[in-house]
Amino acid sequence: MKQVAMPIAAGDRLLERFGPAAAAWIDDFGTIVGELCRKWGLEPRSVCAGGTGAVVECVSTADGTRYALKLSPDSTVTEQEAAALTYWANAHTVVDLVDADATRGAILLHWLPDATELSEAYSIAEVSSLISDLYMSTRTPPPNVPPARERVEFVFELWDRRRRALPNSPIDDAVWRRCHAAAMDMANGGDWLLHGDLHPGNILRPGNGGRIVAIDPRPCIGDPAMDLADLAMTGATSEAAIRRRCSQLADIADPIDPDRLWLWCRNFAPIMAVSLARRAAGTANIILMRNLANTR
Repeated sequence: MKQVAMPIAAGDRLLERFGPAAAAWIDDFGTIVGELCRKWGLEPRSVCAGGTGAVVECVSTADGTRYALKLSPDSTVTEQEAAALTYWANAHTVVDLVDADATRGAILLHWLPDATELSEAYSIAEVSSLISDLYMSTRTPPPNVPPARERVEFVFELWDRRRRALPNSPIDDAVWRRCHAAAMDMANGGDWLLHGDLHPGNILRPGNGGRIVAIDPRPCIGDPAMDLADLAMTGATSEAAIRRRCSQLADIADPIDPDRLWLWCRNFAPIMAVSLARRAAGTANIILMRNLANTR
């Protein structure tokens, strides 16, 4: 069996994310992958790094079927993802879960061939089926999924560290604190299962011409409008365009309130501004997010 190792740059990102506790897991990565591949009858190919772990492209030793073996040093990440994917098992626009191993913090997913990320210039029609699949269910959400408040707190804390590392942050401390507090207050509402990280990078177009597929949920329980703020803001060139997107996205599924979606956009705008600044995006886009964050 081919031996795989964690790429150095990927390991550094995981150490930044999870701290020194991830070091032993990174060192044992190849061994863990080997054990899982023997269990599931797979041969590992290549390793792709992510924000919370790594994905190993594998093929079945029986019939050559390709799979994505996803692992994380924090087993809670993969356990909660498995729970969410099980909940959305009948949704054609969410990646399919094949199996899971909670003891090793691993899940096995169907491979999406030649997939590309959703363009920032996406159309509402492209995501309508996905949004319907995510928020039309009336089933009871899975247990042991955290409330949205925990997700909001984590995201603001993570991006605040990144904001402070910038030589010239586009968002000052007072605006950051105000939007953080407002988002935490809003996160008290809603009882729907949310994807928790629904941005264009986590929405893929398979190369076989199939419909778009959402990947990498960080599920939580809360307000569906919170989930759509990134899609409402991404690629928009004016506040009017964001408001229009809020209305269009809210029209797809009944639980989504356009006014709350607009408020989520305002409160998450500081995070978007920092993300754009880190990518050295256009000044106009950063200014738009800064002005949106300053809207009262």
